[in-house]
Amino acid sequence: DGDGYALVDTTDYSVELTVVTSGLDDASAAHIHTGRIGTNGDVLVALEQSMDDSNVWMTPSNTQINADIFAVLASGGHYVNVHTPANAGGELRGQILTSNYGFTSFKLSGEQEVPAIESDASGEGYALINMDNYALELLVNTMGVDDATGAHIHTGRIGTNGDVLVALEQSTTDAGMWMTPANTMINAEIFEVLASGGHYVNVHTPANMGGEIRGQILTDNYQLVTFPLSGMQEVPAVDTMASGSGYALVNMDNYHLELRALTEGVSDATAAHIHTGRIGTNGDVLAALEQSSDNMNQWQTPENTMINADIFAVLASGGHYVNVHTPANPSGELRGQILTDNYVFVTFPLSGEQEVPAVTTDASGDGYALVNTNDYSVELQVLTSGVSDATAAHIHTGVAGENGPVLAPLVQDSDDMNRWMSSTGLMIDADIFSVLASGGHYVNIHTPANPSGEIRGQIQ
Repeated sequence: DGDGYALVDTTDYSVELTVVTSGLDDASAAHIHTGRIGTNGDVLVALEQSMDDSNVWMTPSNTQINADIFAVLASGGHYVNVHTPANAGGELRGQILTSNYGFTSFKLSGEQEVPAIESDASGEGYALINMDNYALELLVNTMGVDDATGAHIHTGRIGTNGDVLVALEQSTTDAGMWMTPANTMINAEIFEVLASGGHYVNVHTPANMGGEIRGQILTDNYQLVTFPLSGMQEVPAVDTMASGSGYALVNMDNYHLELRALTEGVSDATAAHIHTGRIGTNGDVLAALEQSSDNMNQWQTPENTMINADIFAVLASGGHYVNVHTPANPSGELRGQILTDNYVFVTFPLSGEQEVPAVTTDASGDGYALVNTNDYSVELQVLTSGVSDATAAHIHTGVAGENGPVLAPLVQDSDDMNRWMSSTGLMIDADIFSVLASGGHYVNIHTPANPSGEIRGQIQ
């Protein structure tokens, strides 16, 4: 990251600008560029690297602009870009803005749609507001939705759909770019809703007319997570056609928590809660959710639900889940682990049929695997039935239909002979994760009757 400092003498338009970066000792260049939010532009001034500190960049001595360039600068029309070998086009960027401007950037995805959409499309959004007059400038760059039929700013909080506030215009030169019309204005009341996370951008396509990618407009003090709910995440797993989409938002300034779950197929649900518990384990209720009076399939946190820094640390590390209870499954029919997008979570069944060669057995199991792609730490839990006499369990390398060597042994729970888990601190690397993500690993449970394995589950 970095911090920028700019000083302009408006009598002669001399400019003094310094940028201090962190973690970019290998930066190859830095410049002031001409360009508004969400767009790239030409170099205005090349910055010089300090002889004493490779993380400091500054304008050359006696750098001057003129009144016209200053007018662009003062209106938010220039930015600083820091280039590195890994990101030659720029690794760090900062729009040069006076204190009367508020700026935020946000991501668009199918997971934010209500209900969630499976889509490879994505987008990056940028919003700038002049607090003196509430002029709004918003630009969205999308990928994978060049056939989009429309894009709008909507009024609506996470997990809900709302009315159009502003229709965006498509660029005449780039089908993937959408922006607010020139001179778009809001007011103090609308800005208050915007600043609290109450607006989103929605991009509509012929395949998904209600919206294919969506991005909640959030300032950087908010943390947003989307997550699916399924019967397979239940412990033990539940065979159900029901499903759900979850949305959680935390205000990092005060740890206010806003969470919604939109379900399908469980309109008879009797209750829903946020629980404390990691994948493959059940835990106590943290907060009871309220059912919407307008929609039996919507559950949400009560107004003004607050957590604290310690609870947030557990939440951010994957230690909480949402559980939806029904008459058919009182302990839970749908569950969704609340996970940030750096986690990859997989559930998988174990059976004798998956063994090579296949084993005839009434035993079975449910597997849960979680990988943190920031450091490739692995958390795996297996809950078995019918193999309490198991002698060992391992993660093996091997695709479906093939046997392979042990990657890591699993540890049997001293309190539950039917539970096996990865050892604390299990780590892999990017290459092993690539094999795992492509279905190249499996769990095998060994018993006296079947020493080579009685039940097996492909992790996929």
